[in-house]
Amino acid sequence: MAAKSPEMALNKIYLDLLCDSMKRLWTTGDHSDVTIEVGEKTFNCHKSILAAMSPYFDAMFSSGMRESISGQVTFPEMDPDLFEIVLSFMYTGKAEEVMTTDNAVELLHIAAVLQIKALQGIIEEFLHPHLTNENCLKVWRLSVLHDCHTLTEKSVQLIARNFKEIITNEEFWELDGREVASIIKEDTLDIDSEDQLCDLVIKWIERDVEKRKESCGILFEQIRLAFLTPEYLVNLEEKHEFLKEDLACMKFINEAKSFKLLPARQQEAQGKQTCLRLTASQEEVLVLLGGCESTTPPYVRSLGVICYSFYRKEWFSIAALPYDPGIEFASCTYQNDIYINGGGSMQKCLLWYDSSKNKWLQNECMGYGRRRHAIVAVTGALYAIGGYDNKLDDGHRMLSSIERYIIEEDQWEMAGDLPIAVSSFSAAVVGESIYIFGGEKNDRKDTAFIQCYETRTRQATKVDAKIPMACKLTKSITCDKRIFLIFFDGRVVEYVKDRKDTAKKPFCRTVGRLTAFQRIHFGVIQHRGNVIVLGGEIDNATLCSDLIMFDPSTTGCTKLRDTLPKPRLIDGCVKVAIQKKYLQTLKEDSPKSTRR
Repeated sequence: MAAKSPEMALNKIYLDLLCDSMKRLWTTGDHSDVTIEVGEKTFNCHKSILAAMSPYFDAMFSSGMRESISGQVTFPEMDPDLFEIVLSFMYTGKAEEVMTTDNAVELLHIAAVLQIKALQGIIEEFLHPHLTNENCLKVWRLSVLHDCHTLTEKSVQLIARNFKEIITNEEFWELDGREVASIIKEDTLDIDSEDQLCDLVIKWIERDVEKRKESCGILFEQIRLAFLTPEYLVNLEEKHEFLKEDLACMKFINEAKSFKLLPARQQEAQGKQTCLRLTASQEEVLVLLGGCESTTPPYVRSLGVICYSFYRKEWFSIAALPYDPGIEFASCTYQNDIYINGGGSMQKCLLWYDSSKNKWLQNECMGYGRRRHAIVAVTGALYAIGGYDNKLDDGHRMLSSIERYIIEEDQWEMAGDLPIAVSSFSAAVVGESIYIFGGEKNDRKDTAFIQCYETRTRQATKVDAKIPMACKLTKSITCDKRIFLIFFDGRVVEYVKDRKDTAKKPFCRTVGRLTAFQRIHFGVIQHRGNVIVLGGEIDNATLCSDLIMFDPSTTGCTKLRDTLPKPRLIDGCVKVAIQKKYLQTLKEDSPKSTRR
């Protein structure tokens, strides 16, 4: 062990002397110049020491306040014994020896009032392992009041984890609306169902309806209303008339009803009310479908279906595909079910992943084989649009046909034609309209045209707008009714259509660019309002494993720490919620399909 330097030894001697002298002044009260009265106790203190240790006292003695002139300070509301512990700390630096679970919370309050940060930190560290169901609410409220951020986080997490026990404490029912909202917003909240939580919130309101109904909006914003049972949701405002008086509350309730009524659009939802809690039986995951793990023969394609939990930062597997549909298939979601359609090997197929059973099923086949197409879900039906059929004569291989699959009937029917036959395009849905962007035409040239198919009228037209460049292999995604296109060069383009002013021409605008991005065959999903771009192939045949996030609200681009298990081309990827019991830890030897 290295010997202490003379300077360090001298410093220690000085500090020991200073501490002993401060302690002597505290013990004897010699040379005191201020008297502090707390309850029935009087303390003879020194302004300079108090001001040095406490910004509160520093401000008091520097401001010309009455106390600085009279030399007398009074704290009628504080406990004298606990105040003595705080004073002792200011003179001696010691408090741990007399700190207990019974007095720590009140000591924290006194330290916070006097702005003694060092003592606050010591008390916070003491309280962390001593948080209980009995004291956590009081500690949490105090830590919020005095900006004790670490203690606030630890205490609210304990409240959330033990919520069922916490609500048996009368103190919970005396919280104000914002405090209740701050607790029930937690993803880790321990509840059996959102119905149960909604009952509890209404019970809290009904304890003093006239006063507490003003908090309906901030409370219902934190309930995951999309996961209420349909019967409960439909009858909610009829059973509780006061909910109708709050516009924000009714907005959240109506959004939840829309979520229930539009299963085809559920994966585009991004509000907090549609996010699963971590205690739910389901988990929101990114699902990779098929894909190629090599760019040279033999082409190794995967039958395994893997999925990624953004919360657990872990990859899992679910039921494998029954067969490989081949390259360039299309995929979409309906509620939490997944559909795979067409492909290079099985051009007419329709595979259905039943998320409630973790099973893939073969459904009715299409009338026309296709790949390089799109399939989207709208109002109880799937629409297979355009694409490519290599069995047709050259010059006619790009398809204009649109087929409609009625989900409940497991039946296909013809639904119209595009004005321009295209393949390798991207498609997105807003309302009952399907938009088709760019693609490759039968003359083998790319197009910049935008086409629109109206599902209600079954009419398709060219839109009076174009994408910025004639291009194929773009990817499109809908975020809160906004359509974004991702181009091979990383530019992010928004298609803008004013649905309220139909006379206003639609247009495209570049809203951002992915950093150092130049690739094709990548995947895109929407996750909590952000666009996630993953995988793909760079021009030099290098496969990618990265995930890139684009934030539409800031137009910022971030490379995530998350990565794919292996670099790969992305045939299809979706975001759904799957029962946790079906998520199996990913194994390296997932089923493969080799095509030469």
